[in-house]
Amino acid sequence: MSRYLIIDGYNAIHKIRELDAKKDESLEAARLHFINMLLDFMSRKNMFDKVYIVFDSKEQALGVRRHEYGQIEALYTTSDKDADGVIVDLLRNASPKDKVSVSSDDNFVRNHAKVYGRDILSIKELENIIMLKRKGARSKIEEKEVKGAREINKELKKHWGLK
Repeated sequence: MSRYLIIDGYNAIHKIRELDAKKDESLEAARLHFINMLLDFMSRKNMFDKVYIVFDSKEQALGVRRHEYGQIEALYTTSDKDADGVIVDLLRNASPKDKVSVSSDDNFVRNHAKVYGRDILSIKELENIIMLKRKGARSKIEEKEVKGAREINKELKKHWGLK
């Protein structure tokens, strides 16, 4: 059994503040920043075996362009099919044994995920998962420092004869 996450790319970029701000630089900068955020998340948490981010494109080619970044695969649609259609194809072609989660706020995508019995994450839930993991790394360090301080205080109290 494999665990997959399928993300409606531009839906996420337009709704996650950090990514939306990157659009001022360029759409490509926002896409790459998103991919880097996901790579960072995946390096810390092994929730998914593979993440697919699907982006609309107006390219006049056949099929779907794919760019792989380790466990992240960015799919760019062509003029003959939009991102929603590619996401539905991924859902349709996934093995029933695989655990597939879909992140989108688009009703068409969410309804198809329900039809195929897949987990659905809102874009806000996706953002929270990614951001909590980033914040979680910092809080573990602080927690260790606090635990270390408690041990030192305990030893000092013993040394000074205090209880």
